[in-house]
Amino acid sequence: MDKTTSGTLERRVFTSFLRDGSIEAFTGIFLLQLGLSVLFSRSGRGDLQSALMATAVALLLLAAVFAFRRFVVVPRLGHVKFLPERRRKLSRLIIVPTLTLIASAVAGFVISRNPTTGSAFIGLVPYVLTTVIVFSAAAYFLDMGRLYLYAAIVGLTVPVGKYLETVIVSRATLPATVLFVAFVFFGIATVFAIAFLRKYRTQGE
Repeated sequence: MDKTTSGTLERRVFTSFLRDGSIEAFTGIFLLQLGLSVLFSRSGRGDLQSALMATAVALLLLAAVFAFRRFVVVPRLGHVKFLPERRRKLSRLIIVPTLTLIASAVAGFVISRNPTTGSAFIGLVPYVLTTVIVFSAAAYFLDMGRLYLYAAIVGLTVPVGKYLETVIVSRATLPATVLFVAFVFFGIATVFAIAFLRKYRTQGE
């Protein structure tokens, strides 16, 4: 095969590893951490305690996703050695989940510390920028165009939730909005996972 053909085939094989819903699960975990952090803080817990509790839940779910990939996805698709360029991209991508969790914790802290509308919206600028940059970087490294759409959705979730909060005048509106979008992503992840399991089966199934 020539270089173009092998590259196309390699990309097709690689994308099959990302059709298990794990990306959508990561996105849902990011939003869940953020929503829980704000919810706990507004329920009377300290900001640091809220961030730590939300991060603990997120890390547990993150470990579950990695376990799913290790013990369910890999046995069905097998071990594949990708091209050097792909391996370089993947090595750089390792920092993306870490950055998203840190960004979520920081955003939750900033939001909880800005009760007034004006300062809260100003405080959301770093969150929106960080979210767009991180998800766009993941879209580039993974060659996955739908992550650009996810970047827009996740980036707008908190501003929209904050706006709805000013309309409904309820401190529960913002975390409820974020958690709703989080569970939407969990739903999408479930659909992808079921489709993956039906398409790729282990020997004996």
